Amino acid sequence: MVLEGEQKRLRADLLRHQVANAGLGHSLGQAVHLIGIGDQPYYVHGPGYWYGGAYYVWIPGHWDGWRHGHRVWIHGHYAVR
Repeated sequence: MVLEGEQKRLRADLLRHQVANAGLGHSLGQAVHLIGIGDQPYYVHGPGYWYGGAYYVWIPGHWDGWRHGHRVWIHGHYAVR
């Protein structure tokens, strides 16, 4: 789980890294940087699983409107179908 402050810090660190290495790409070869931010498509159980007679399905993360002037991200989770 990446919090909003951590996400901003990661983006700032990536930008600093890109600026610092801007002139080195041609002489040292190209580098690839991959940073995954956000929900995973599924966690441990895949798209769904049975537990205690109930079937749980994966609900992907989504924006859930505004609270106190800020957009709210609801992380992906399993819920009873």
